[in-house]
Amino acid sequence: MKRVSSRMSSFICCLLLACTLFLTGCGGQGTSGSAGGSGAGQEAKAAEAKAAGNSLTVKVLDVGQGDAILIQTGSQTILIDTGDDKYYEDGKKGKVNNQLFEELQKANVTAIDKLVLTHAHADHIGKAAQVIEKYGVKELVYNGIPSTNKYFVNALKAAKAQGTKQVKVKAGDVLDFGSGVTYEVFSPTAQQIKDDTAAIKAGEKPEINDQSVVGRLSFGSFAMLLTGDAESPVEKQMAASYGSKLQCQILKSGHHGSKSSSSKELLQAVKPEAVVISAGANNQYGHPHDVTLNKYKKQGIKQIYRTDQNGTVTIASDGKGYSVSCGK
Repeated sequence: MKRVSSRMSSFICCLLLACTLFLTGCGGQGTSGSAGGSGAGQEAKAAEAKAAGNSLTVKVLDVGQGDAILIQTGSQTILIDTGDDKYYEDGKKGKVNNQLFEELQKANVTAIDKLVLTHAHADHIGKAAQVIEKYGVKELVYNGIPSTNKYFVNALKAAKAQGTKQVKVKAGDVLDFGSGVTYEVFSPTAQQIKDDTAAIKAGEKPEINDQSVVGRLSFGSFAMLLTGDAESPVEKQMAASYGSKLQCQILKSGHHGSKSSSSKELLQAVKPEAVVISAGANNQYGHPHDVTLNKYKKQGIKQIYRTDQNGTVTIASDGKGYSVSCGK
């Protein structure tokens, strides 16, 4: 048997390593480096979470062109947005979209403690009333701004009929998601809620995307910023108001990766290691936009996950590090 030269051995090792990296596909891991806050304090929180055996799972669900994010802690199940009631992409326009319920079934969800509605657009709240009725939602969380959107109106009716508690939030509020997981609201501000409510009553139409409930999900030293469809004006305002407090390992891309969001100011404040984009395959809006993907590249963000390509994106954390896996 011939001996393999050292040069050939090195080549084979490199080839095997490259194949391994290729086959891992969507998977990724990270540390707690960019969560912000006091290092010692964050490490202590992470140690407490690990000692208690707590864990956090976040699933950015593949629901087509829309948003739906499932959060499961050691003691609560939370859903942020519900996706659309119908398809508007991939040759399915007008057909009923039940992907949300299929994904919730896969995740073994039988009850939901909190349903957060970021803003009154169908691609975020189209299934809200059905979710409240089907899963016995205990708390409905929203910004308190009135809307005539039929899905929003139906959600409030369903909440009233089911005895679901309604919680109105604003910047500065912190929600307890159980087992050491918190959700701090950064937008909209109390003044914006007041101004937009007055404008609506006066027959005006304020920008609904900018009413999005934006929150920082925190667990030990891990954090993820959930942005709804907030656009650049709101992003810049948050960056100016909160600065490094916005730092997170993972950013849920604003407005499905639209060029109207992911401003330089926000990216510099958040300093994300990874970005998750929720968008439908071949959607009519062209999301995510190339200009946005280029913004991430310039920022040095190498981990970019997309529901239109990767299916449901799952982030798991023990309060210190995190891992990412994909449905396809």
